[in-house]
Amino acid sequence: MFRWLRDRSPVISPAIAPIAPTPDDGQVSISFRKFVDELPSAQMALDIFKDRWASSLPDSRGALVAGGAALFTDDLRPRQAGQIFGKGSGRLDGFTVIELGPLEGGHTYQLEGLGAEVIAIEGNAEAYLKCLIIKEIFDLKSRFLLGDFIRYLQATDDQCDMLFASGVLYHMVEPLKLIELICKASARSFLWTHFYDAELCQGYQSKSVKHAGFKAQHFRKGYGDQSHGKFWGGLADSACWLQRDDIIGAFAAFGHGQHQVVETNLEHPHGPCFTVATWR
Repeated sequence: MFRWLRDRSPVISPAIAPIAPTPDDGQVSISFRKFVDELPSAQMALDIFKDRWASSLPDSRGALVAGGAALFTDDLRPRQAGQIFGKGSGRLDGFTVIELGPLEGGHTYQLEGLGAEVIAIEGNAEAYLKCLIIKEIFDLKSRFLLGDFIRYLQATDDQCDMLFASGVLYHMVEPLKLIELICKASARSFLWTHFYDAELCQGYQSKSVKHAGFKAQHFRKGYGDQSHGKFWGGLADSACWLQRDDIIGAFAAFGHGQHQVVETNLEHPHGPCFTVATWR
């Protein structure tokens, strides 16, 4: 929810005021000034969300100041997808791609640069607006949609060439449902996610679940405080992690019988994670 300030002084900074949760639903509102009487620039647009960006930006537009994570440049995941599915070219020319949770458009930018036609679906309204700023600054052709990608995948009968899901599965309350929907929507998927490991993960509540005939353990943990300015988690107040083998097994059970584990990291500061490509 956005709240306009009424101050109409001649020269106005676009800096964001402190955020605060609304009393009824716990959502976060962001206050910023409506009118900006300064020279238009890409940086001016970025500064609507000053100090709230996760990503640093390519230098193709000069020294733009945003966040620190090199998702637009150094993150290998889009290029890894191109290497696996690009038939030796490393490219995704002609591919239609559905991207789940683009955050600030870093992977979208890379996927488009590899030749893909991308529809990116984001449930975080602030992140969605950041994506629109990025789309304008870098003249992206990709489409960004605001809403719940679970509902989108349930509603569409369209098939894409690849579904790209980086950093979303471990934010799901029902991760098996998402895997099933991914397998229905696309012949290929490229996934990066955290997973549960008994030796490395503490404080999770375990429960056996069954979805569409596939049985697995859910390991649930709450997010805690979400009112700070840099929460980029899921739409609920908690999420359920799966074990690594159950993730691969679920993809196979729902139609993606082939897979390739690209890399596994047991020392990630936020928990063990891996990158996997799957296909029919």
